[in-house]
Amino acid sequence: MADLKLVNINKIFPFGDSSERKKAEESKNPLFSEDGIAAVKDFSVEIADREFVVLVGPSGCGKSTTLRMIAGLEDPTYGEIYIDGELVNNIPPKKRDISMVFQNYALFPHMTVYDNMAFGLKMRKAPKAEIDKKVREAAEILGLTEYLGRKPKALSGGQRQRVAIGRSIVREPKIFLMDEPLSNLDAKLRSQMRTEIIKLRRKLNTTFVYVTHDQTEAMTLGDRIIIMKDGMIQQSGTPQEVFNHPENIFVAGFIGTPQMNFFPARLIKKDGVFSVLIGGNLVPLSDETNRILIKKNSPDRDITLGIRPEHLYISEKGVPAKVELCEMMGSNHLIHVLIEGVPAIIVIPTIEDHGLSAGDEICLSFDGAKAHLFGSDGRNLV
Repeated sequence: MADLKLVNINKIFPFGDSSERKKAEESKNPLFSEDGIAAVKDFSVEIADREFVVLVGPSGCGKSTTLRMIAGLEDPTYGEIYIDGELVNNIPPKKRDISMVFQNYALFPHMTVYDNMAFGLKMRKAPKAEIDKKVREAAEILGLTEYLGRKPKALSGGQRQRVAIGRSIVREPKIFLMDEPLSNLDAKLRSQMRTEIIKLRRKLNTTFVYVTHDQTEAMTLGDRIIIMKDGMIQQSGTPQEVFNHPENIFVAGFIGTPQMNFFPARLIKKDGVFSVLIGGNLVPLSDETNRILIKKNSPDRDITLGIRPEHLYISEKGVPAKVELCEMMGSNHLIHVLIEGVPAIIVIPTIEDHGLSAGDEICLSFDGAKAHLFGSDGRNLV
């Protein structure tokens, strides 16, 4: 068990040749720098002992590179990494007392489950009795006892991933690192393994740093989520904080399924009260939002209005919309609509017989307390 601190971490991969540099410059790659491609930029975070932190973001945002730098598999170009207050930049991976679970399991195909799980301890020349005790305890925790004599090819994807996790458990590392461990599994197995990881975390009660591009995993697993884009932290907070109070339009669109709807709108102050104008309808904002905007002396301006699909509802009067498509998704219907030419989605519980079909004209309303307001720079105004 340990705390972890990253201070101003940067990772720049140099260009291979001038043509690679020219291509990156011409493509206006946001990760381009004079020295190369900046995979991670100015990354600073403190992770408490026994905290479960998830790094989440789209492919190529730098989350796996960050994890590899913590593990010692990559060296930061600039910045410092501390484990329990000790600077580890120049300490090799095997001496950092960290265990990493990879996306592709990385099991030895010629070894049994038992031998795969015992391998790290054997390399440390641990006593046989200690190895056997730890392997069997880990197998019991992960439900692998009956498979200890099998080889990886005789296991399912979920079982192989449990073996990879078990190999980490027996080492009793200070920190567990997991790099998209569920991405190779089907949807049902991913759901089951999420539950297994939550149970495992409760049993081990140690520090976890988990990387994923799946925001559902991030929301269900993490004590804290760090959302990344273009190598930089966009927001850090609890799942509830980043869902309810996204700091910018990227986070708002990334967190939540289906994703937040965005519309061009106008912020207007009339008789001392702020409202948003959309589709010819003026919707008053909440008292709390008004207090914040008044304190900031916010002017009337064009904004991007964000409304989550579950916060839009059909009404007799409101913003005109045209139904494009209706999807039945089990417990909910997803109704795809056009609002002044802008596509949007609303969520309706299946138990409600909406009776809608493509081409229907409807009106939509929303509670001003559920509105998210984003300025021209993409930042949340409140």
